[in-house]
Amino acid sequence: MPQGTGHCWLLDLHGRPCPRRRRRTQLTAARSIRRRHTRPIVTSDLVVLSNPLMAMINILLPSITILFLLFLPIQSNPVRSTRNRNSSSNTHHCVPHEWDALLAFRASLSDPGNYLSSWQGEGCCQWKGICCSNHTGHVVELRIWSLEDVNSSIRFRGGQMSTPLLDLKNLRTLNLRDNNFGGAPIPEFIGGLKSLRYLYISNSKFGGRVPPQIGNLPRLLYLDLNSIYDDSYIYSTDLAWLSRLTTLKYLDLSKVNLSTVTNWVHVVNKLPSLVTLNLRFCGLQNVIPSPVNVNLTSLEYLDLYEVGNMTLITRLYLNVNNLTGTIPTTFKNLRNLEELLLYGNNINGPVAVLLERLPTENSLQDLTLFENNLSRNLPNQLRHLRNLTSPDLNKNELSGEVPTGISILSKLKELRLGSNNLHGTITENHFAEMASLSFLELFGNSLSMVFQHGWRPPFKLDIAVLHKMEAETMDFSKNCLASSLPKLPENLRSLDHSRNNLSGLLPSELGKTIVDLSENQLHGTFPNCEERNSSRNKNNSSNMVMLNLNANNLSGEFLVFLCKCQKLVFLDLGYNQFSDMLPTWIGDTLPSLSFLSLRSNLFSGHIPLQLAKTKGLQYLDLACNNMSGAIPQPLADLIGMAVAPQDDDSLSDIVDYGYNIVGATDVVAYTGSSLVIMKGQQLEFTSGIMYMVNFDLSCNSLTGHIPKEIGKLPALKNLNLSWNHLSGVIPDSIGEVQSLESLDLSHNEFGGEIPASIAVLTSLEYLNLSYNNLTGRIPSGNQLQTLNGQASIYVGNPGLCGPPLSKNCSEPGLTPPTPKGGKDTGDAIFLFLAMSSGYVMGLWTIFCLFLFNKNWRVACFKFSDCLDDWVYVHVSLSWAFCTRRKQ
Repeated sequence: MPQGTGHCWLLDLHGRPCPRRRRRTQLTAARSIRRRHTRPIVTSDLVVLSNPLMAMINILLPSITILFLLFLPIQSNPVRSTRNRNSSSNTHHCVPHEWDALLAFRASLSDPGNYLSSWQGEGCCQWKGICCSNHTGHVVELRIWSLEDVNSSIRFRGGQMSTPLLDLKNLRTLNLRDNNFGGAPIPEFIGGLKSLRYLYISNSKFGGRVPPQIGNLPRLLYLDLNSIYDDSYIYSTDLAWLSRLTTLKYLDLSKVNLSTVTNWVHVVNKLPSLVTLNLRFCGLQNVIPSPVNVNLTSLEYLDLYEVGNMTLITRLYLNVNNLTGTIPTTFKNLRNLEELLLYGNNINGPVAVLLERLPTENSLQDLTLFENNLSRNLPNQLRHLRNLTSPDLNKNELSGEVPTGISILSKLKELRLGSNNLHGTITENHFAEMASLSFLELFGNSLSMVFQHGWRPPFKLDIAVLHKMEAETMDFSKNCLASSLPKLPENLRSLDHSRNNLSGLLPSELGKTIVDLSENQLHGTFPNCEERNSSRNKNNSSNMVMLNLNANNLSGEFLVFLCKCQKLVFLDLGYNQFSDMLPTWIGDTLPSLSFLSLRSNLFSGHIPLQLAKTKGLQYLDLACNNMSGAIPQPLADLIGMAVAPQDDDSLSDIVDYGYNIVGATDVVAYTGSSLVIMKGQQLEFTSGIMYMVNFDLSCNSLTGHIPKEIGKLPALKNLNLSWNHLSGVIPDSIGEVQSLESLDLSHNEFGGEIPASIAVLTSLEYLNLSYNNLTGRIPSGNQLQTLNGQASIYVGNPGLCGPPLSKNCSEPGLTPPTPKGGKDTGDAIFLFLAMSSGYVMGLWTIFCLFLFNKNWRVACFKFSDCLDDWVYVHVSLSWAFCTRRKQ
C-alpha cells in the first residue's frame, strides 16, 4: 500500500471524510495491492470492520453501565433488611417512662384471673394486651378486657384509674370493655390522650357523668360507652362536647341516660363522618325539629330503639333507608304523631301487625309506606286510624280483598293501594263515608268494580288511576258508575282507565288535562267543534295535553274534537278505524305536538305540508293507512327530529315526571305504553318513549323519492318507509343521520347504487333494503358486517353484487362502481399514514440521538465513511479486474 493512503479510507485527523481528490491515489494503491495478492487489503478490511464494532460498543456501553448500577441496590437489600430486623428487635424494650406508666396502671387493678402475669421484665411490647409501633417502639394499643372469659368473677377490678397513663402519648387504642371498675367515674384525663383513635369502655361498670373532656380527642374515630349488659348508671346532661369529634365514625351510647338532653339532634348533625349511631335505651324524650341541612351523609346504621318514649314527636321521617323487620311496639306511645314516613325501605311482615302498633290516640294523619314488603290482608278494624287522610300502601305485597271496614276512614282525601296483589270486588260499601276523597289509586291489582245502578258516591274525585283492573261496570256521570263510560265529573283533570274492558260511546266532554282510555272496547265517532260549542258544559278541551285512545273501535274523521287543543303534546289514535283525509289545519291548531301516532287506521290522501309547522314533533307514525303522494320536503325541517330529546322537553313533562296540573296537589305520571315497529320487531316503550325519535310512513301508497334533506334529522333513531312505491336513488345524505338505529326501505322501487355513506352509520343495528331495484357493489364497512342476516338485507335486488352475496362483481355484464370511502380505500389510507408517520418519527429519533450524543454522531460518520470508501475500493478493484481480463 502506498504511503499516506491507508488512513484516507477512514477519516482525517479532525474526524472529517477524506477529500475526493485522493480517490485517484487510492485507485492506484488498489491496483498495486492487487499485484501483491491483496494481502494489505485483508488487513485494511479488518481495520474497517473493527470500527463499526467499536461504534456498537460505544452505543451499548451506557446501557450496560445503567443496568450495573441498578443491580447494585438489589444486591444490597439483604443487608438493609437484616439491619431493619435488628433495629425492630430493639422495640421489644419499652420506652422507660411508658414502662413505668403501665406498671402503675397495673397496680391500680385487681387481677383475680392472673390475666396480666406476663407484665414482667423490660420488654413491655411482648406483654399481653400491649402493642407497640415497629418503627418507634412506643406503646400504641392498650387492650385490657375479659370478654373471652365467661366467668365474671375473674374480671379486672379496680377503682380510680392511674393518671400516669397520660405518659402514653402515642396511644391510639384504649380498650377497657367488660371489666368492673366498681362504679368509679370515667377518668377525665382520657381527654389528654390526643393520639387516641379508638376508645372502648363499654360494660365496665363505670358510673356517674360522662366527662366532656372526651371531646378533646381530635382524632377519635370510634367511641363505645354503652352499658347495656351491666347494671351501671352513666348519664349525660349535655352532649355539646360530641360536636368537637368531627372525625368520629362510630358512636354507641346505648343505655347512657340522656333523658334530659334536648340538643342531641343538632349535636349529632355536626358529625359528618358518622357511619353508625346507636342510642338504644337512652330515654330520649323530646326532639327539637330536625335541622334544615342534614349533614349525616355517611350514616349507614341508626338504632333508636326507644323512639317510643318521644311522646311529643309529631313528625317522624325514616324514608329511603335500609330498615327491615317491622316497627317496634313502643310506637303506640307516640300519641302526638301526625306524620309517619317509612317509604323506600325493606319493612316486611303482615300489614295488620304494623297497623296495630300505631298510636291509638287518632292523631296520625299521613301514613306513607309505599315501596316496602308488607304482606297479607288489610285488617277490617281500623277505628284507631280514623283520622287518616293520606295512607299510601302502593308497591307492597298486600293480598286478599279490600275490607269494607276501610269505609270508616271518613277523613280520607287520598287512598293509594296500587301495585299489590289485591283481588275481589270494590263496591259502594267501600266508599260509604269517604266524603272528602279526591285521589284514588287502585292500579296494578286484580280488582273489579261493581256498583248498584244509580248509586251516587259522596266524594268528588280529582284523579283516578285505575288502569290494569278488571272493571265491569262504571258510571262517572256526576260520579255515578254504569255499564258504559259515563259522563265524567267537571272537576276531573286526569283520567286513566287504560287496559280495561270499557265499552260504549265516548262522552262529549273529554276536557281533561290527561286522558288515557287505550286498549278498551270504545266505539263511535268524535263530536265536531260546532256540537261542542253548543254544549252547555263549561268544560272545554283547551287545556288537554295528552290523549291516548289507542286500540279501540273508534271511527269518523280526524281530530275534529281537538280543533282547539293548542296545548296538546301527546296524541295516540293508533289501531282504530278513523278515515278521511288528514286536515290541513293540524299544524296550526296543534303547535305543541311532540308525539303523533295514527298507525293502523283508514286515513287517505296526501300528507299535509302544514304538519311541518309542529316543529317539536319527534315521533311521527302514519304507518298502515292509505296515504298517497310524495313525502313532503318540509318535514325535514322538524326541529324535534334534529335535536336529541332533553329532560325538560314537553313530552318529558308527561311521560317521565307527569304533567303538573294547575290547581292540583299531585303530579300525574304517564303509566301507559306505546308500541313501536323497529328493528324488524314490535317493541313496547313506557317512559322510554320520550327519548324515541321515530319517522314511520310504512305500509302506505307513497310515491316519489326520499328528500335529500333527510340528512337534516341527525337525531332520528327509526326510519321506516317500507311497503310503499318510492323510487329514485337512496340519497347520500342518509349517512348524516348519525343516531339512526333502524333503517327499513324494503319493498319499494329504489334504483341505482347503495350509497357508501350507509357504512358510516355507527349506531345502525338493523338494515333492510330487500325487494328494490338496487344495482352495483354492496358497500363494505365494519358496522355493516355486525348486522344480523346480512344476505337477507339485500335479497330481491338482482343487480347487487359482492359480499355478503354469493354473486361476484367481476361476472360478465356487471360493471360495479368503485365505492367511495369503502373499507379497502380506508385501509389503504390508514396504511399510508401509518408508514409515513413511522418513517418521519424514525428520522426524527435518529436526528435527536445524533444531536445530543457526540460519540454516537462521530461513530456513525466514521462507519458511513468507512463503508463508502470500502464499497468504492471494491467496485474499483472489480472494475479494474474485469477490464484487465478483457485486455
